[in-house]
Amino acid sequence: MAGRAHQPVRIAVALLVVASILSSVPAAAGSSVRLKVMTFNIFYGGDEIDLEQNHWCVDAAGCPETMEQVIAAIRASDADVVGMQEGTANGCVIADRLGWYCSERLQVISRYRLIDPPGADGVYVYAEVEPGRVVAIANVHLPAEPYGPYYPREGWTLEQILELEITTRLPWIRSHLRALPKLAAAGIPTFMTGDFNSPSHLDWTVEVAAVRPDVVIYPVEWPVSKVLADAGLRDSYREAYPDPVAKPGFTWTPGSLEEIPDEVHDRIDWVLADGPSTTLDSQIVGEPGNADTDIVVDPYPTDHRGVVSTFRVIPGVPELFAAVDERRVFGGDKLVVRFHGEGDPVEQIAVVPAGEGVGRAVASRSTGSAVDGAVNFATGEWAPGDYEAILVRRDHVRSRSPFWLYAPGTPAQVSTNRRVYERGEPIRVSWAAAPGYKWDWIGVYKPGDGPTKRAAGCNAGYCGNGHYLLYEYTGASIEDSTRFDAYSAPGYVSWPLRRGWYEIRLLMDDGYRLVAISLPFKVIAVR
Repeated sequence: MAGRAHQPVRIAVALLVVASILSSVPAAAGSSVRLKVMTFNIFYGGDEIDLEQNHWCVDAAGCPETMEQVIAAIRASDADVVGMQEGTANGCVIADRLGWYCSERLQVISRYRLIDPPGADGVYVYAEVEPGRVVAIANVHLPAEPYGPYYPREGWTLEQILELEITTRLPWIRSHLRALPKLAAAGIPTFMTGDFNSPSHLDWTVEVAAVRPDVVIYPVEWPVSKVLADAGLRDSYREAYPDPVAKPGFTWTPGSLEEIPDEVHDRIDWVLADGPSTTLDSQIVGEPGNADTDIVVDPYPTDHRGVVSTFRVIPGVPELFAAVDERRVFGGDKLVVRFHGEGDPVEQIAVVPAGEGVGRAVASRSTGSAVDGAVNFATGEWAPGDYEAILVRRDHVRSRSPFWLYAPGTPAQVSTNRRVYERGEPIRVSWAAAPGYKWDWIGVYKPGDGPTKRAAGCNAGYCGNGHYLLYEYTGASIEDSTRFDAYSAPGYVSWPLRRGWYEIRLLMDDGYRLVAISLPFKVIAVR
């Protein structure tokens, strides 16, 4: 359920080019594929629970036996694509164990190759389920607190509940509402997985209120699910089981280290679908002995039951794109650029400084008349900087995919624009060479409160970084800036900061692994 435990939670032409064109014939138009899509909140990286003690793992490196059970659950589900929540930088570790692909940016893992098209802006990725044919996967983890289902039984009115949801959770899906219906309309099967931390409007009905009067005090059209449904996204579990009385399908919770006494159990983990797909089945992955569990995993390793839905889909043809495999590249690394083009003999992939045209290319390669494929570039002789891989036809740029090139061994960096601020004055913070994970974040700390450098080997627990004062997310960006001000999310204090010394820490993927730490800065009294 939680986001983090604290609920928080952006040139010379190279002479050496190694290129390979991976061409293939697209699947026949209209051919269908059976696809299983899973949503799975794995509880803080999947290794934070001591399964023997049913308590927090005390080993800073994590409890590997628990992650084994997370992997076992994914295997038991027979999923093809998994939208993961609370990956805390372990998503790709799990993907590697499965022999799968991963998207750090979206916490999506898949047995099919994943492509991050530049037009997606981090809202979705493509899974290439057939050569040259794709489905789109979006994955979300909405804020957990304040949790709406607690409040009807505390006397809140329906209007108060709706206002809470509209202000707390609805803003987090605005970009999805803009992007996903367009994909589906273009013929791309589109899926949205997530821990929505909200019930469905399909579940809090008059009929359910009659049999659960202690929890469902009154029917509620929960805004997140209703808005997504109105946008065309279908709830696959309710398509398979339309009656919420006969099949409630609770996913929260099979037992949690964070649950409260008299916990409200509900269905808050969904697999939604739009576009050319048909729901065939939907199953709950969970612990033994539960009426909602269809696929049993024992011992069960997390505090959410998973949902895996089976679809018959007609994969779609994507828009033209050039897409880099990695957005953070170090000199000497191989740069892989995937493309979907028109198959024109004059098409090429070029690498240019950010914003430039093909005339400033540091390297280029023909697509070899392929419609779909990949080109590999050696980066060892390029100067560090901001670049774009572009798809070009007759000097016309059809797509741009940004990436950042750093000298080998360049560490992540975070800094403030000044060393002294008056109390209440916004604090501008910049970062570079960040990992680019889904929920990378920056926090304000007191110097000396926790580690003074990156804590090697600390993958679980707070790693000394639990006492954050304010926080902001980086938006999975490699290089960017933001500021701390009255709109920043509070941690152990709220804005404005009191007089004194502070520092900024960059941490990974809604977890507490320290990536970078700024020089100290001072807040002084207003003059």
